[in-house]
Amino acid sequence: MADIFVPRSKNPPAKVKDKGIRALVMNGAGAYNAKNGELLFLPAALLEKNRLVSALFAELLRGGGFQPVDCGGSDEAVFSLAERYVREYREKALCWAQEKGREVSLYCWGETSEDVLLKMQCASLAIQGLTGSRAAVNYITDTTISSYKAIKGVLPAEKGSDGAIGAFKCAGCGAEFLPDSECRRQAKPVNADFTEEMLQDVYTPGAHTIPLLCEFLNVPAETTLKAMLYTLELPDGGKKILFAMIRGDRDISISKLAAWVGENCPGAMFRRAGESEIVKEFGEVAGFCGPVGVPGHVLTVADLSLADGKNFVVGGNRPDYHRTGCCWGRDFAPPLADLALYTCETPCANCGGRLRETWFRPVCEFECGESAISKEPVLACRDRDGEHTWAHRFSGKVFLEQIILAMYENKDGGNGND
Repeated sequence: MADIFVPRSKNPPAKVKDKGIRALVMNGAGAYNAKNGELLFLPAALLEKNRLVSALFAELLRGGGFQPVDCGGSDEAVFSLAERYVREYREKALCWAQEKGREVSLYCWGETSEDVLLKMQCASLAIQGLTGSRAAVNYITDTTISSYKAIKGVLPAEKGSDGAIGAFKCAGCGAEFLPDSECRRQAKPVNADFTEEMLQDVYTPGAHTIPLLCEFLNVPAETTLKAMLYTLELPDGGKKILFAMIRGDRDISISKLAAWVGENCPGAMFRRAGESEIVKEFGEVAGFCGPVGVPGHVLTVADLSLADGKNFVVGGNRPDYHRTGCCWGRDFAPPLADLALYTCETPCANCGGRLRETWFRPVCEFECGESAISKEPVLACRDRDGEHTWAHRFSGKVFLEQIILAMYENKDGGNGND
């Protein structure tokens, strides 16, 4: 074969911090367009991408039965393929893989959640070997709400790397978490050692935020309750208010909340409630909403951090008033879900240790759940044996560019100076 074009460079691209991009350019496998931040693949990188796709498709087919197809990048067309052939070929028509530019998309349908989880495991194993001598891909749970699970496959990266995502690592046990990773219930509820106080209204003029409330009453944020109101727009055109609550020192993960909404109100969209919508349900109480006396038709959900807690300070559902002594089970007990967003202040879910910020290069992401949760049609067919349905689905994306950058990261040139 004729020699390929490999224009090596003595200098890395200016103002590029990603060690993988720097090495790719300096080793003649790519070029960087500084005007629009676009990474261009030259022959060496393109050959590497084709090798990765070939190896990945072979392993996916061998280990998980994923059929490689080209549907022009259309996700709908892949569903159409499965729908067309599943009646006659069953398992062989349930799993597909499609190259889309610098990504590979994965699709799978199953009768049970265990079926698609098994396919997700097969896919994760297929990706492990692609990075060669690079560190093994680490899989971190992104979001888990009952029958819905999202997972990211990552490699270590430096801040400023192209596409790098911020995450957290425990200084004690070394566990790693994404912002939307699962937060298990705390070992000790808030004020667990205190006796229950009486519910009491307290005048708190102007204290419409958690910091202002804590300053006014001289209480720690973890003993307060943060109320967030959303409007659900239902598939039938109706609307419903969602009251989501969490401990005052934490924030709600929108991804986790979306997963909870998808499971409990399939097909619904949600957004922050407007002022007029709040007034209609609660009155003029913006900044002072609380969980006691919520109208029965309002949908409620609470983060696990509130469970079994005592003596919370909560909104009084009237302007400039809060309530103290609010106790779980006695005064409020909405459905529970993991809604918390990880920050450096969140204790490690494994050991309770302190987290520090770290960075990862995402190389793949997976989702498992019921088709209804993601508002996708259920795969079904009818034959002489009756109707068959595959209501669970697994989908995934493999980021080929990120894998290639990770592979080049430690080659000569990755540590060059501007």
